[in-house]
Amino acid sequence: MRLGRLLVVALAWGVALVQMGCSGCGDPPVTYSMPGSGVPGGRGDLCQDDADCPGGGCRSGVCQPEPASCTGNSCAEPSCTDGVQNGTETGVDCGGGSCPVCSMGATCGGNADCKSALLCLEGMCARCTESAQCAPGFECRAGGCEDDDFSPRVQLAFLPGSTVLRVRFSEPMRQDDSAASMLNPDNYCVELTDETPHECTPSDAFWLGSVLTVVDPSTVDIELPFAPGGGRYTVHVSGMVDRADNELGWPRQADFEVGGPLRLLSATSLGRNRVVLTFSRPLLPGPDVSGSAGCTSLATCTSRYRLTGSTSLGAVLSAKVLDRLSDNEVVLTHEGFQRGGQYTVLAANVEGGEGLQSVWGERLGASPLDRVTFTGFGPLVSTVEEGPVQVDPFSDGVASTSVVAYRGRVYVGPNANGTRAVGMDQDGVRPDDLAFRFRKDTQRLSGARSSNTVGAPFPSIGFAGCQENSYQCGPDNEDGRALFASGTLSGTEWLMVSGTRSGGGLDYVYMSRDDDATLDLKYVDLGQALDGTSARSFSALGFLGGRAYLGVPITGGTRRPELLALLRAPAETAEGLEARSNSTTVGGCNPSTHELCNLAAHRMPGIGAAGSPANPAHTVGIDFVGEFNDKLYLGNNGGLVRATVEEPLDYESSPSHWVSITPSAPEYRAKQSITTDTDLDLDPSDRAWSRMAVFNGHVYLGRNTTAGPQLWRCDPARVSGPAPASAQDCDAGDWVLVAANGQGDVQLTQFDNPHNTRLTLLAVSGGALYVGFDNAVDGVVVYRTAVDEPASRSDFTGQDWCVATTARCEGLGRNGFGQPRANTRLGEATTVAAGEYGFLYVPVSGGPGTPVRLYRQRD
Repeated sequence: MRLGRLLVVALAWGVALVQMGCSGCGDPPVTYSMPGSGVPGGRGDLCQDDADCPGGGCRSGVCQPEPASCTGNSCAEPSCTDGVQNGTETGVDCGGGSCPVCSMGATCGGNADCKSALLCLEGMCARCTESAQCAPGFECRAGGCEDDDFSPRVQLAFLPGSTVLRVRFSEPMRQDDSAASMLNPDNYCVELTDETPHECTPSDAFWLGSVLTVVDPSTVDIELPFAPGGGRYTVHVSGMVDRADNELGWPRQADFEVGGPLRLLSATSLGRNRVVLTFSRPLLPGPDVSGSAGCTSLATCTSRYRLTGSTSLGAVLSAKVLDRLSDNEVVLTHEGFQRGGQYTVLAANVEGGEGLQSVWGERLGASPLDRVTFTGFGPLVSTVEEGPVQVDPFSDGVASTSVVAYRGRVYVGPNANGTRAVGMDQDGVRPDDLAFRFRKDTQRLSGARSSNTVGAPFPSIGFAGCQENSYQCGPDNEDGRALFASGTLSGTEWLMVSGTRSGGGLDYVYMSRDDDATLDLKYVDLGQALDGTSARSFSALGFLGGRAYLGVPITGGTRRPELLALLRAPAETAEGLEARSNSTTVGGCNPSTHELCNLAAHRMPGIGAAGSPANPAHTVGIDFVGEFNDKLYLGNNGGLVRATVEEPLDYESSPSHWVSITPSAPEYRAKQSITTDTDLDLDPSDRAWSRMAVFNGHVYLGRNTTAGPQLWRCDPARVSGPAPASAQDCDAGDWVLVAANGQGDVQLTQFDNPHNTRLTLLAVSGGALYVGFDNAVDGVVVYRTAVDEPASRSDFTGQDWCVATTARCEGLGRNGFGQPRANTRLGEATTVAAGEYGFLYVPVSGGPGTPVRLYRQRD
């Protein structure tokens, strides 16, 4: 580890020190000021000798308090939380002349002297701040060294100098003369970025040298024999292992740009009140001069940096540019203490006038190049009652965002201008800031052609009010909220991004099998299936049984909901897919000749305006698509329908492939489903059927009626004939109302709270079923159950495991997750499994104008 890193670590250790003292023996406890308080010589401040630390001592260049002297059993054992003394226990043995201290901040001679997963760093017990401090076979996670059973991955690549390629991994890698070392040049390959992100054809324009230099245990510099030409490249890595011999996982590649703008690449916590930023090039150090990245005064730092996130971190107090080889890194010190949630750092960009500047004079690029995300220093946020994982995740006020599980990670986005997402591990650590590169359809072999007149690729899927025919909008001039979905198609897992065209004529979705920091997305031309429609957005996306299903709401005269089945993915080497399809009005779906099928949902009973019975709503869409026992389920305000075969064709040519399963129960017929007048920016509260979940062999559906919400369960064995009814599938007579009110309207599911107006969360995670409601008065309300077949309110629990029928039993994390005014509406949640745990991710907001918050519940 080089000197610059040691200094950074020493700065981080300073915040881990604690009050030390002994009740009834020796001197009374001494309280030391924290760094940044304005009191020189406070604990954690840098020092040269004891004279720099009034009331304490200088050890390893950091001010530390002295332990109190004592005799006998007269010491008090400090009780610690994150190293802060918060209570005592009397009658503790003196232990050799010095009273015991909190495990964090205690003096030590080795790791064995420190409690829990703490380390002995320079004679002091402290949390780790980077995996390089842990022994081989262990990784630093949430401040503790844990068994390293995680696959490393390529985190980023960039050119800090004209003839240096820097590659950073997610954790320390092997550094020896073996073939699996990160110092083996044969493990690297660079190519021009293409449509095959997991293969490498070495570029003649980019030559790798044989000299590799360790920057830090996770980062290597590759010397180049000459400066490469401009363009976009991908570095591929193979054959490498980390210090615990874990093989390289995905992504194994990273895109980088030669000659691109100065940008902020990453941020990493260095302790409770410090974070190191990595920029793409060396920075003007300053401090406090125009354009410099360094600052020493509160006023200057405030004009150059801002921190947002799950908790307030206060102002930035100082910023220091590190020495070479790390003159592209800046250490920020801030007022508040980090917790285990996520935070965003913003740096002054070229549009701000005082934008940060590289040593070569270029200014930091505009949003999103000026901001990055990092996980704070502390125990990870595991439950909704511990607070949000993210608040305003992109620092742009976006009020709604999509959350999806993709390739074992969680993706959140896009941001307000459609240019950025955040990816993270299942437990929320190792976040990556993700950019987009959307392809443009320049052909007209079938269907449509992208309407945006500027050249590809596009960095944005668009946003409301974007300038048409510019890079602000999407490739087809998409100009509204986007949705994410993920699943398997053509044997490969894909991420799907759908946009919005407020003026109608929606023709495209975009798909990526990429997984590095820049997601390259191929287009899928849906024009033949949507020809002549006024489609503006998507209301439902889902990957089921090796297909992708897309629901499209239609408003006005036709009122036809479109349901498309995408049968095949874009070819590996193609920029997109010109999907051949049956017509929107005539012609049957033929999987042997079609890549896309219009399933004629407008003719399905109750679902479409041309169905029997007909759907009378002004706007008719598909509220959800789900799967149970390999069959497709869907519904809207007009009822429910399921497929009778695993790969259904369109209703017009194959009506036997579909059957209505709208509940026949009297509680269903007594209420009228809600409808919506919009086909744009749909939220769960706009849908008659908000969500579908499968729990212990039963299907659960949340219904929203004009009177209030209902929770329905399908018991497949209740009806088993005549065909097409079966004991394995849901039919009209299989549905029962669950958790009905005990007072008020007993045909609704509100847990006796009339302010629970919409059922918007229904998910299964970690062996539990979660049910959540929008509530404008009390804040969102969420209950859970682990009962095999929940039937009544008493089968559900809320805060502190209270039974839902108990008086004043609030939902999980308390109503509104503790902030009832800010958290009134639930967004599209997702679940992801990680080993023995299940994680539920829930975006929450207070409606338009209120930044979204992301919560996590671990089971």
